[in-house]
Amino acid sequence: MNQHPQGTDIGDYLRFVLVLAAQDDSQTLAVTEKLTDAYWTGTVRGAPTRARAIHLLGQILTRVGAGLTRPAPTGQ
Repeated sequence: MNQHPQGTDIGDYLRFVLVLAAQDDSQTLAVTEKLTDAYWTGTVRGAPTRARAIHLLGQILTRVGAGLTRPAPTGQ
């Protein structure tokens, strides 16, 4: 995890998944709020915490998946 510092997309995503795995609702809500503010304002705040977290996770996976399908920069 030290390879992916907080404040980087992949580092934030990794920490989010770890929080979800811990199943601590208050921590999940805090991290979901933080990532919603940082990345996806479209996540409905009135929805239950777990539903919001799953919606956000889906958006994260879509973004990561899109990055994986992009061609690698030339010269690498």
